[in-house]
Amino acid sequence: MRLYLDTSVLVAMLVREAGTAAAQACLAGAAAAPLLVSRWTATELSSALALKLRMGWITAVEQEAALAMFRRLVASRLSMHDPVEADFDRATRLCDQAAIPLRAGDALHMAVAKRLGARLITFDAEMAAAARYHGLAHELLTVTPSS
Repeated sequence: MRLYLDTSVLVAMLVREAGTAAAQACLAGAAAAPLLVSRWTATELSSALALKLRMGWITAVEQEAALAMFRRLVASRLSMHDPVEADFDRATRLCDQAAIPLRAGDALHMAVAKRLGARLITFDAEMAAAARYHGLAHELLTVTPSS
């Protein structure tokens, strides 16, 4: 199956944090599966890394290293897809549903994953709940507390 990686998974892969081991294990287990992201993922990734830098959680060197690694992954392993008009329309309809909270960016990820026929991989429990509600194949990665 094709796997669509949410930004939370990529951040955990590229910067040492609580979910790093889980993200790396997931990707190691999916060595043969096509890994998909959208151009929106690149925007969110840059925003997340800049926030980590502003908060003092990473250094400028770590930020640049993570961005460089992302560019290498896109060149070698990740398939980058542009959102299309229908993705924005689907994301709008997903956000129209008041029954379950869904942020606009997450709705766009879900719409692109659906169009590509991919399983959404995320650390975001709210996004996974929305994916479940809307019938999108997904996997919620969890952080195992250290002992």
